[in-house]
Amino acid sequence: MPKRVNQHEIEDISRAKFQLALPRKWVFRDKAKDYGIDGEVELFDNNKTPQGLVFWVQLKATESKEKSTILNVDFSIETLRYYKTLDIPVLLVRYSDYDNSIYVKWIHNIDLFFAKEDAKTFRIKLTEKDKWIDSTNNQIENYLKKIRQLKSGAFGLPIPLSMQINETKINNISKGILLTQVKRNLQEYSDFVSFSNEEDSFVIATLTNKELKINISELSGCSFHSIDLRKEEDFSNGITKDILLGIAVGLIQLRQIEYSGKLIFENNLQSRLLEKPELLEFCLVPLFNSSFFENTLNLVGQVLDNEDFIELNIITQINLLLASNSKNKKVSKTIENFLNTRLEKAISNKDKQQIGISHYNIGNHLSGKNEFERSIHHYNLARKFAPIYLKQHYYFAEIASMLFRSGKYKMASKLYSKSIELKKDNHTLALYADSLMFEGNYKKAHIYFEKYINNSENPIDEFVLKSICLESIINEYKIEYQNRNEEEANKYADINQIDKKKNPIKQIEKALKFDMLSGLAWFNLGILHSDNNDYSEASFCFSMAALVNNEDIEAWKNATLCAFNSKETITILPLIIRTAYFFNREEYLEEFYLHLESQNQSALINKIIEAIEKILPKSERKNTMPNVRLLNEKGKFESIDEIIKGHNKV
Repeated sequence: MPKRVNQHEIEDISRAKFQLALPRKWVFRDKAKDYGIDGEVELFDNNKTPQGLVFWVQLKATESKEKSTILNVDFSIETLRYYKTLDIPVLLVRYSDYDNSIYVKWIHNIDLFFAKEDAKTFRIKLTEKDKWIDSTNNQIENYLKKIRQLKSGAFGLPIPLSMQINETKINNISKGILLTQVKRNLQEYSDFVSFSNEEDSFVIATLTNKELKINISELSGCSFHSIDLRKEEDFSNGITKDILLGIAVGLIQLRQIEYSGKLIFENNLQSRLLEKPELLEFCLVPLFNSSFFENTLNLVGQVLDNEDFIELNIITQINLLLASNSKNKKVSKTIENFLNTRLEKAISNKDKQQIGISHYNIGNHLSGKNEFERSIHHYNLARKFAPIYLKQHYYFAEIASMLFRSGKYKMASKLYSKSIELKKDNHTLALYADSLMFEGNYKKAHIYFEKYINNSENPIDEFVLKSICLESIINEYKIEYQNRNEEEANKYADINQIDKKKNPIKQIEKALKFDMLSGLAWFNLGILHSDNNDYSEASFCFSMAALVNNEDIEAWKNATLCAFNSKETITILPLIIRTAYFFNREEYLEEFYLHLESQNQSALINKIIEAIEKILPKSERKNTMPNVRLLNEKGKFESIDEIIKGHNKV
């Protein structure tokens, strides 16, 4: 009876067999097993010159005689998600000891859409097409070169495309006829896409009766569903346009925005994009900030002309776009002219609904420029001409935001409450708590901050820090509500006016009796506690001063320094650093690092910088159509609405 080979021996054999299969000019290096990565392969040319092409290897060996076992490999979902975050592609190498064969498959961008909701593992299915043959080396090299081109943008037009139709008939059209029709249709767009064989293609479009799936070299993708429910009339033309839109979406995911804009606007795909609001919502922000700004603005105009869009999330996004570009004077002027022209058109057409919509968008734009009086005038006209806004949660939330920024906190909290009444939204809950806090309703603000935090997977650091500080104030000063009097508080908060014969801390704390959110009082209390080497109290005081005035870089710097020097406040240090950085970016870090250097602490700077870099966030804080899904960062094709909701949590 033959001796049974143990798993360790099989893994050694699989490593050796794989190395033998590689060209001699390629170099295989063993790696420490981080998430199962067994090795690294670097490609060299015939002159032994490195080509800058590298991939990682995950070896999976089996001695089973069962084909189903050989061709199915289970991975933890956590591992597959980790592979998606890597810049280096990962190749699964499946070695069968039974028939001495190797199967390979790229697994750095596996579609996890069909994974069960609570599943911890996912099965990767191999086929005979994945079997290692003589040409596999060339396929790997070509694929790695394609990845490099796509990521760097070093590719030209037309983009090579291949198409697979996996059923004999699609929507009652035979496979051969449909493929011919799509090829003929794509000839109109020959400057942008060209049919090619699968090996040379950057894009593979796969069509079944259930879905059209666009795959850009396993790096990005888009999927359209419910294909079988589409009308037969003009079916192939719709598939053709969706292929182009899918490529455009994939290019946006690869940050190749200019190529995407070129594909959409130079091929007049706007009308097709308007038929898919969530797809439009995904594309709108990057296109708005590209060289296709004016084209996108015209597209926005078409959205605003269509009353069917008024209750969709995309209206909120458009409002944010029209406000967020106000710092650029040229762009701001273009937007304002665009909005005024739309108002004039609506008035000439005597269309009350469109007049109201136009006033609303002008109000939102002016709000972004902090022109509050003009803004509220247009908001009021919006609800007069278009009463439908009184049923929209975002209408009240946006006016509340404007009132908050203009210091009218009580009115802001009332309108945030109305917004939540119309639609429960956790982020609006945090903004409501924020307005309650500045209104002086500290106890209620803390309650709603806690509700927000408990309902959030990733609560925003600013609101967590405010909740912590509020709890401390309520407990220490025995205060739940206060009619804030900032002017009176400032009289007592001035450190130059204190009587040096009396306790300076007690004197300045009198200011808090008039305004518990006196930034000047908290800052000066921070200085006094710091002078007494009470860094815990100092850090709290400086944090309060900074939270009241989030652009006070000196307060943030001092809060950070004191937190570093206090065991009691070290736990909230990450919250302080991330919140300070969110509001003040590199200016805050520069100010902090310069202070360390001025104190002759240069030896600590590198260690502190390293610690802060680990604390800082890696990414910035920002009716559905279920037949459209996108490939998200977790490897799932999911509805665009869900993806956007996920990003809004960050």
